[in-house]
Amino acid sequence: MKPTTDFLTRLLSVYWFAPPVALWRAVELRTAAEETYPPPLLDLGCGDGLVARVLFDDRPVDVGMDPWMAQVRQAARSGAYRWVQQANGVQLPYPDGAFATAFSNSVLEHIPDVRPVLREVGRVLRPTDGRFIFTIPSDLFRRLLYFYQQRLASGDREGAERYAAEVDARLEHHHYYTPQEWAGLLAEGGMALEKARYYIPRPVEQLWDRENAQFGIGHRSLWSLLASPRLRRAGYQRLLARWVVRRYSRLWRPHYELDVAPGEPGGGLLIVGRREAGRQ
Repeated sequence: MKPTTDFLTRLLSVYWFAPPVALWRAVELRTAAEETYPPPLLDLGCGDGLVARVLFDDRPVDVGMDPWMAQVRQAARSGAYRWVQQANGVQLPYPDGAFATAFSNSVLEHIPDVRPVLREVGRVLRPTDGRFIFTIPSDLFRRLLYFYQQRLASGDREGAERYAAEVDARLEHHHYYTPQEWAGLLAEGGMALEKARYYIPRPVEQLWDRENAQFGIGHRSLWSLLASPRLRRAGYQRLLARWVVRRYSRLWRPHYELDVAPGEPGGGLLIVGRREAGRQ
């Protein structure tokens, strides 16, 4: 795939109520769009289907699965999938070798123990050339946070760690593995690490962290009140959404287009694992 879609503008139009979310997702999907996704394709932890619709340019994905029925219902209505079902990642209801590709976007960090899931993904991938492509926060995520760095620079290491722990709790992140650690985990699932690529450069994560505070992500604020679904009938939110798209698609464009330089850290990590023949 080639990242020809303007992910920033498209995601701002969807996540206008939480613009920093749109920025992170836009950089993430721009990175993921550089990979190829041969069918049949499984979207593991598909959520409401929005990511698949945007990433795959409204071309239906073969199968979407998610453990939460409310998400499954939304995904079914999204038109992003040929088939959607409720299932658990530790017991996928598909035969061995059913898929050429599995994809997962910012899901695995929310699972305390990923080993059973990786074993199941390895099982349902086609032998020798089946690939698992997924994005997660990187092992560098915590230390690239703006307010973590700010506290650390002032000598307040305890405060820095406390802030990072608060972010972990808010985002429900359970782990941040290095590429080498992911290689070992993939091997347990019968897959070999084919690629590990950092994305979300330091300036992008620091902007994201500052803007989360500005927009009241995770806490009450004037913005969270104005963007509340309870005030949808007031009629002004459509204008507010247009303002967000116009302002931030321009203002954040340089950050959206920024790549992680070779050898530099990034807050996100794209991993590609390839199924190895004869291994489970």
